[in-house]
Amino acid sequence: MKKATVIRIFAVVLLLAIGAAAFLSLGRPLMTRSEAGEAEAAEAEMPTALAKHLQELQKAIPGTGGEAGEGPGSAAEAAFMQRAYPADTISVQQMDAAREAYSNIQGRPFPKGKGRPDTWVTVGPSLALYPFTEFRNSFGYVPNDYLAGGRTTDVAISKTCKPGDCRLYVTPAGGGIWRTKNALDGQPHWEYLAGPLGINAAGSVTIDYNDPTGNTIFVGTGEANICGSGCVAGVGLYKSTDGGNTWTGPLGKDELGAKGIGEIVVKPGDSNTLYVGTTTALRGMSSTCCSGVTRPVPGAAKWGLYKSTDGGATWSFIHNGSADASLCTGDLTEFNNGGVCSPRGVRHVELDPSNSEIVYAGSYARGVWRSNDAGATWVQIKPSLNAALIQTRPGIAVAALPNGKTRMYVYEGNIGSPYARLFRSDDVATGAPVFTDLTSNSLANPGVATYNLCTGQCWYDLVVYTPEGYPDIVYTGGSYLYGENWSNKRGLILSTDAGVSGTDMTMDATDIYHPNGLHPDQHAIVTNPNNPYQFFETNDGGVMRSSGEFADVSSWCDDPNRGITSATRLARCKQILSRVPTKLESMNMGLSTLQFMSLSVSPFNVNLVQGGTQDNGTWQSTGNPVKWENTMIGDGGQSGFDAANPDFRFHTFYDASPDVNFSNGDIADWNWIADPIFGTGAQFYAPIITDPLVSKTMFVGTFNVWRTKTWGMGNMTLDEFRQHCNEWFGDFTVQCGDWEQIASPALNSSALGDRAGGAVAAVERAKGDTSTAWAATTTGRLFISKNVDADPAAAVTWTRLDTASTPNRFVSGIYIDPADPNHAWVSYSGFNANTPLTPGHVFEVIYNPAAGTATFTDISYDLEDLPVTDVVRDDVTGDLYSSSDFGVMSLAAGTTSWTLSAPGMPYVEVTGLTIIPGERKMYAATHGLSAWLLNLP
Repeated sequence: MKKATVIRIFAVVLLLAIGAAAFLSLGRPLMTRSEAGEAEAAEAEMPTALAKHLQELQKAIPGTGGEAGEGPGSAAEAAFMQRAYPADTISVQQMDAAREAYSNIQGRPFPKGKGRPDTWVTVGPSLALYPFTEFRNSFGYVPNDYLAGGRTTDVAISKTCKPGDCRLYVTPAGGGIWRTKNALDGQPHWEYLAGPLGINAAGSVTIDYNDPTGNTIFVGTGEANICGSGCVAGVGLYKSTDGGNTWTGPLGKDELGAKGIGEIVVKPGDSNTLYVGTTTALRGMSSTCCSGVTRPVPGAAKWGLYKSTDGGATWSFIHNGSADASLCTGDLTEFNNGGVCSPRGVRHVELDPSNSEIVYAGSYARGVWRSNDAGATWVQIKPSLNAALIQTRPGIAVAALPNGKTRMYVYEGNIGSPYARLFRSDDVATGAPVFTDLTSNSLANPGVATYNLCTGQCWYDLVVYTPEGYPDIVYTGGSYLYGENWSNKRGLILSTDAGVSGTDMTMDATDIYHPNGLHPDQHAIVTNPNNPYQFFETNDGGVMRSSGEFADVSSWCDDPNRGITSATRLARCKQILSRVPTKLESMNMGLSTLQFMSLSVSPFNVNLVQGGTQDNGTWQSTGNPVKWENTMIGDGGQSGFDAANPDFRFHTFYDASPDVNFSNGDIADWNWIADPIFGTGAQFYAPIITDPLVSKTMFVGTFNVWRTKTWGMGNMTLDEFRQHCNEWFGDFTVQCGDWEQIASPALNSSALGDRAGGAVAAVERAKGDTSTAWAATTTGRLFISKNVDADPAAAVTWTRLDTASTPNRFVSGIYIDPADPNHAWVSYSGFNANTPLTPGHVFEVIYNPAAGTATFTDISYDLEDLPVTDVVRDDVTGDLYSSSDFGVMSLAAGTTSWTLSAPGMPYVEVTGLTIIPGERKMYAATHGLSAWLLNLP
C-alpha cells in the first residue's frame, strides 16, 4: 500500500484519536510525584496507543520514562561496561593509551600503490527536520515542525551582543564547540570549532568577560550531568584567545581529565583565577551496548571543585561537598555515597556578585556550600534535599540586591522523594542563610509553577538562571510534564516576582494545537544582555531562541480538548498561560550534531539512509546531504530495510522494541511487533536485522536469538495488523509480534560452558546463502548456524566457535564474507590490558564445517590497545575498516599496518560502520557529529 493510501485510511481515525488522546492524557487531577513523575512523564515521547499498551504491561517506556538511576536509558553507562568487560573499570592509563594509539595511526602514511584515498564528508543532517504532523501536538511532544540538533549541554553569550554582532557559543554533548557570530540573525550561521580538541565530548563553555574583546573563552570537555546516555569523560580544559579559532590545552589534564566539567568560572578582574567544577563521567559508545553500572575511573583525580591562580597551569583540589577537602577520597566508597564528600562531585559554582572572594558550590547529594575566603574554608549553607540519593542535584544562581545583600535561588531535585522545588534566600553572603521553599504541590498556590519541573531526572535536566541586574527574574527548567492539562508542559518557567509565581515558556503563542515548542529535557539558558526576556536555551534537541516578547493565551484553557473541569485547575491554567513567548525559534539549521547509534542503507537506493539517534528518534535521508526527516520520536536504535519490498522500514526505540512500516517510513504507519521480546533481557540498543536475502525475515538478539518470517505480523492481514498494532491508535487486543526463539539453550546459557551470562551483542546473516548466520555475546562467545532458516524454529542449531585463546570481551562487530559464509571478520571492544592472555581487537575467522571448529587469526597488528566498535570489509579491494571512539581506521589488503581510513573526520566517537562495496560507499554513524560518508577509492 502506498503512503497516500495509508494517510487516507488513517485520516478519520486520527481526527477522533487526537481528541480522545488529549482528554485521556490531560483530563486528570494533579498527581503526586510518584504517580506523575514517572508514568505521566513517559507518555508523550511515545506514540499514544503504544504508551498506553506498555503501561498496561508495566514495561519501561523509551524516552523520559523508565530510565536507570543515572541517565535516560543508561546507554553510555552500558557502553562503559562494554569497554571495561571483563573488568569493571576503565583507567586513565587505558584511556590515554587508546587515544595515543589512534594518534599513532593518524601519523602513519597511507599504503603505497593504493591510490590517494578520498576524504570523509558529512552527509548531514545539518537540516534535521521534525516535519509537521497531527500526531505531535501541544498535548504531547514537540508540537510543530522543528529543526533539531543533538543534545546540547551549555551556552555562553557575548556581553556586547547587539544586532549584527552577537557571538554565541554552544557545546553539543558529543559534538565539541560551535560558534555563531550573530545569534540574533534569522538563520544564524554556525561554525564548528572543535577540530583541534582531543575529544568532542563537551560539558561547558565560558567567556572571560575580563577580556574586553570577548575573544577569551574556555571549554570544558566531558559531560557533567552524570547521565548514562552519553555523559562521556573528557580530557581537561581548553582555552582560546581568538574567539575559538585556535586552542591551547588540555589544561589540567591530570586533575580535570577523565571526568565531566560542568562549570567554569573566571574571577572578575583576575583572569588567572579559575574555578572548575568536575563530576564523574563515563567512556565509550557503540551501536549496541550492554547493562552495567558506572564506576569511578582508576587513576583519575578526585571529583569536585578545582582552583587555579595561574591561568590553568596548576590546579588545587579545594572542595567536594564537605567542610574538610582532605577527607575526600575519590574512591569506590565515596562513589557509593559511603563517605562525607559528594559521591558525584560539584556541578554548580558561582562567585558572589558583590565580593568575588566569596564562592558558592552545589554538589550532588551534599547541598550548597559557601567559602568566604576564596575556597580555603567551607560551610554548608543549605543541606541536600536527600543526601541518601546520589542524584540529588542543587542548581544555584546568585544576584545582587539593591540593599547590597546577595540573593540565591536554588532549584533542587533527584529521582525520587521529595519532589523537586525552588528555594530562595535574600541574604547568603554571611551567616546562616534562611531559605524559603517557594514551590507548592497545590494548584491553589502560585508556587505550583515550579513543582517537580525535572520530574525524576534532575541530575540530567535542571536549569536555574537569573539575568544579571534583574534579581526578581528567575528561569527554572527541567523536562516535560506530560499529561498535565493546566500548563504547556512546564519544561521552562519564567518568574518575574522572585520565584513566587511563574508562567510557562515551553510553547509559544503561534497556534493552540501546533505551536512552536522547546524540545524536552532542558540543560542551560542565557538571556540577551539587553533584554532579560529573550532567552537562548539548550536542550536535548539543540538550541532554541525566544522572541523576548509575550502574549496572553489564557483563553486556550477553555478548549474542551484540555478536559479541565475544576475551577481551581482552570484558574491556574489561565494564570500560567497568561504570558508565553510570542515566538520560539529553532537555531539548529547548520548544526550537524545528532548522536547517531547506527545507520542502515536501502538495497534499492544507496543514497537512502536511516539512522537512530539518542533522544531524537529515527531519521531518514531524502538523498539530500543536508536535509533528513524524523520518522519516529523517542530514542532511536537500530533500523533497516527489506530485501524485496522498497516501501518497508523497521526501527527500534531501546531494548528489543522493533516497529515495522510499509509506507516508506511515514509516521502514521509504524506498527509494534515487540510483545514477545520486549523486556526479556537485551542490550540497551538490541541487535536487530532484516535478512539480506529473504523478504519478511528478521532476527533479534536478547538473551537469546529470535526470528520472525512474517515481518512480525504472524497470520494477520495488513489491515488487521494495523488495526491492532499501530502505535498511534492500535487497540492492542492481540499479541503484536510472532517472534520465536531459535537457540536452545540460549546463547548466554551456563549450559554452554564458560563465558556465560551477558546478552547477544551481534547477529549477522550471510549474503552467500540463505541458511548461515553468525552471532556473538557480550562476554566473547561466538557462534555460527548453518540452518538458521530451518522450520520449525526449534530445529535451528548453533555451533560455538570461540576458544580459551580468543578474547573474552564484548564482540562489537561481525562482517561475513559474501563469497564464503564460513569466513568472517570479528571485532572486539574492551582493552587488551584487561585480558592480557587473550589480546586482540580484530580477527579473521574461518569455520571448518567438517570439524565443527574455527581458526582465529589476530590481525590487530599495530592497532595497539584501541577498542574497536565495528568492522567492515571492502569486498572489491579486500581492505578492512574498523571504527573506534576517535575515528575510523583501515587495513589495506596484503598489509600489516593500520592507518587512518581517510582525512576529513575530526576526533569523534564512531558507533558503527555501514559499507556498500559495489557502490563504493561507506557510511559512519557518529555520536555527536551526525552521519559521514566516504566514497571508496
